[in-house]
Formats: sequence, C-alpha cells, structure tokens
Amino acid sequence: MTRQASDFGREPVGGVVGHVVHLVASAGWSWAALAFAVGWVSRSWRRALWLAPASLLVAVVAYYLVKMGQGEFRAFDLTLGNGPQGPMPIDWNGFLTHVVAWGAAALIFGPPLGWAGASAREPHLRGLASRLVVPLIAVVDMSLRLPGSPELDGAVATNTWTVVRILAVTVCALLAAWAVHTTVRAHRTART
Repeated sequence: MTRQASDFGREPVGGVVGHVVHLVASAGWSWAALAFAVGWVSRSWRRALWLAPASLLVAVVAYYLVKMGQGEFRAFDLTLGNGPQGPMPIDWNGFLTHVVAWGAAALIFGPPLGWAGASAREPHLRGLASRLVVPLIAVVDMSLRLPGSPELDGAVATNTWTVVRILAVTVCALLAAWAVHTTVRAHRTART
C-alpha cells in the first residue's frame, strides 16, 4: 500500500492514517479479532466453528483483491530494453499463492478463534481466558514484529505497534478486573 515518492523513498498511500490502517489491517491480531467477533455473535459454538473460517476466507480474498487493484500483483518484464508497453499483466501465480496460503491459515486458525469468541460469552471468570485471546495475540504479534521490511520500519510503524501493545495490555487488565468484580458480586448476591 505504498507508492514511489519523488525522492525514491516509500511514501504511504493515504498519508499517515492510510499507513496506520494498512499496518493494522495486515497484522495477525486484527484477523484473529475478526474470527473471534464472528464467534462472539454466532448463536452457538457449532456455528462459530464454521462461520469464523468462512468469514476469514472471504476477508482474505477481499484483502488480496484490493491489493491487486492497487497494483500489488503486477508482473514486470525485466528483460533489458523492454519498457512498459501498456498495462502490466497481473501476476496470477503471486496472487493465488497468497490467497491459498492465507486461506489455509484461515481454515486452521478460524475454528479455534471462533470457538474462543463463542466461549467468551460465558459470564464472570469462566469466560475470561477466551476474552483474553485477542488482546494477548495482539501483544505477542506486536512484540514479535521485526525490523527489516521498509513497510514495518519507521516512526509510524513503531508508534502503531506501541499504541496497539499498550491498548492490548490495558484491555487485558480491564477484562481481568471486570471478571473478578462480577464474580465477587455474583457470589455476594448468591449468599444473600
């Protein structure tokens, strides 16, 4: 989601906001959150087991179609002396490789994430572990992002990872505190 800047550096399309949106949309935790949310709104854990991966598959295809529309999968003729002679053909092999690889990941990780979303509806401490899945994935995902890719380097990416990590840790603490509070309150109510 970048275009070549006039100084041959990488300039984010849509400015800083566009770059942040791209970083968040391409992070693993946001995809986990989609499957989790589908599980959360499913009427049963059985539905969550197939709706979460189905939703991820649709999202994967849509994501790569958008990237294709932005010119990500254009084939370039690298032979000397051959300049662009019109629109560059689409690199279908590159497109399909990404869709199949991430589609397989959707089929593998979708069911447990959907189940976690369905289980997170359990009240009090019973559902806490499931409610912590996405924020914990966000902390791990953002902590393991390694420098080296021009897309992931720079102040915007570093600040995005830091903000997401801080928010995820805060959400974990709030979820744990709320679960303890509601459990204690339920026990007190049951005694009276």
